[in-house]
Amino acid sequence: MKNRVPDRSDTHFSSSPTRDKELTGLVEEAARGRISRRQFLERAAALGLATSSIAAVLAACGKKTESGSASPSPVDTSVKPDKFYFCNWSDYLAPATKKGFEKETGIQLVQTYFDDNEALLSKMKAGGVGYDAICPSDYMVHVMIKTGLLNPLDMSLIPNFRYVDPKLQDPVYDKKTENGGLKYSIPYQWGTTGIGVRLDKVPETVTSWSILWNPEYKHQINMDDEERESLGAALKLLGHSLNSTSPEELDAATQKLIEQKPLVRMYDANNMKRYMTAGVPLVHSWNADALLVMDAIGQDKLAYVLPDEGYTVWIDNLCNPVGAPSPYAAHLFMNYILKPENAAALVDWVWYLSPVPSAYDLIDNKLLIDNFPTEEQVQRGELINDLGEFGRYYTDCWAKVKSA
Repeated sequence: MKNRVPDRSDTHFSSSPTRDKELTGLVEEAARGRISRRQFLERAAALGLATSSIAAVLAACGKKTESGSASPSPVDTSVKPDKFYFCNWSDYLAPATKKGFEKETGIQLVQTYFDDNEALLSKMKAGGVGYDAICPSDYMVHVMIKTGLLNPLDMSLIPNFRYVDPKLQDPVYDKKTENGGLKYSIPYQWGTTGIGVRLDKVPETVTSWSILWNPEYKHQINMDDEERESLGAALKLLGHSLNSTSPEELDAATQKLIEQKPLVRMYDANNMKRYMTAGVPLVHSWNADALLVMDAIGQDKLAYVLPDEGYTVWIDNLCNPVGAPSPYAAHLFMNYILKPENAAALVDWVWYLSPVPSAYDLIDNKLLIDNFPTEEQVQRGELINDLGEFGRYYTDCWAKVKSA
């Protein structure tokens, strides 16, 4: 959904690689019972972990299993709540999904919204404990795990997780091996960031990010107003990872965007559909936005291109935050959303991509199916990662672009 990538002006959530390694080791020791609660408190405080986060990590450590991996604290399933509180992106839940969940469980689904991942993080840091489930993107799950804002999941209560694509079951931002055997998220929807091309305005075949630097399209290009997405496009054009931590590579990408700026009509992250519909020839866009416009104006007028150099793949997730009124309700919803027929109803509404492959056998959306990324295209995609303190360098570089 919109503004998926953070404005990293708030960088105090990042930490050094050394501190991350020490904290991960400390959590693993506590999870396996190798140190006492008092020892954990003293060492966590020495690492600068906030008191609230220390409590959350202690709760997450749970008990030691026979295999030596940590298990989550037991979820109270004895009482079914009257309401389930879900903090979500706007227009990101099918009405049929809401009605179906309420009918199946007898629990009223109450939905509130956030605009971007940083706003969600701020809610959680400010003590936003009124939600049973939240929907952070990939890198933000990693940030929230590191800062002790999420409860580990009891996967025995989510048997439908077996339907999730195996490639999405243990993602880099929520690796069980790094989390002491614990899991903190399940995938909700995923998608891509490419180029919406108005075929009636752009005669040549587009395969590369380089089209966004073509002077023939001066003032006819909209770029995503997000530092990691736009810098990522430039990095990919130059043959680099969109998660590069090389100052030299990032400086080159910054210069590339500064060179492009006279060609850019506007930087926008909120109105992609509007501008593609209005006829802007080249729009840095997400897949569902492009497909919805394609459905409205015809495939003969719009194409959605995943550039040959590579592009962003993103995954939005469901998580149970620390302090949730009903972790049980969160687990019930997660299990419900992963049932293939329910996953299909969600895709039919939002037009993004489901983590449940069998859902596609149950939908009639030919346009979506016809434009599903091929395996070769998926291999060219790359997730945006949390880069810790180096994220500040991206923020500084993006400021240079915007002020140029």
